[in-house]
Amino acid sequence: MAYSRVPIADAHSHVNAAKGVGASELADRFRGSGGWFIALVSVSPWDYGITIAPEEAYMKSLDIHVRACREVRERGLRVACLAGFYPGDVDRLASGGMRPSEILRLGHEVIRQEFKMCREGLLDGIGEVGRQHYKTAPLNLLVSELIMEEAIRVASDSGCIVHLHLEDVGPDTVLLTNEVIGRLNVKPSPRVVFHHARPDMVATASSLGYASTVYGREEALRAAISRGALGFMVESDFNGLSDSLVAPWTLGPLEGELLAESILTEDDMYRLNVDNIVRTYGVTPP
Repeated sequence: MAYSRVPIADAHSHVNAAKGVGASELADRFRGSGGWFIALVSVSPWDYGITIAPEEAYMKSLDIHVRACREVRERGLRVACLAGFYPGDVDRLASGGMRPSEILRLGHEVIRQEFKMCREGLLDGIGEVGRQHYKTAPLNLLVSELIMEEAIRVASDSGCIVHLHLEDVGPDTVLLTNEVIGRLNVKPSPRVVFHHARPDMVATASSLGYASTVYGREEALRAAISRGALGFMVESDFNGLSDSLVAPWTLGPLEGELLAESILTEDDMYRLNVDNIVRTYGVTPP
């Protein structure tokens, strides 16, 4: 494997001390592999084992997540801290008996609290929000869409980052979501991130002014790089569990292998891990 002096970034990850890897371990292992920046995205309340009433559960999970972000930051990494309302949460709550209108009210309440925390500097963005990437009830999809639209609207008012969790059908996902964003009178911005984008979505997102993240698996990175569009960032989408095959600390070795094969240059790596990160997250480069 080729040695690179380029610091490594993870543009979308999770941490979960309740069921897996805690903040300190994540920070130390990532720093040990050359990491300098990580975007930490909240998990759902039940992923922490929280079983109280939904409103209280979301507020408690927000507090847990903010503390985890702070702990990772204190271990020497630059951190973007995001919290959202997953499309999957809509289905989970619906299966538990909540009506679509009740879920929508809850989602809006959570988004408003996250927006307030962004304004207070406790969060850097809202995410994940978006649409299910699997078959679901029509009303569940509508509720998820409405929550996403509210998140995009309020985030644009304060410059907060938004991570979008969407179906992965290719460039049309970007083009049609851009139509939705335009109807909200929100301008395209690199602070709107198409999370877990398919390689064929990257160029479209970049051309419209959005950011995107590509999953840190070898086949996905090779496909994205082969298209010549380096406007994306690399994500582990680490689920916080110790048995995950892709984690923040696996990104550096993988990119080193691609460097050794001349698939990437060091300039390419710097663009993916520093330039694009600074552009989207507004952090100071290392």
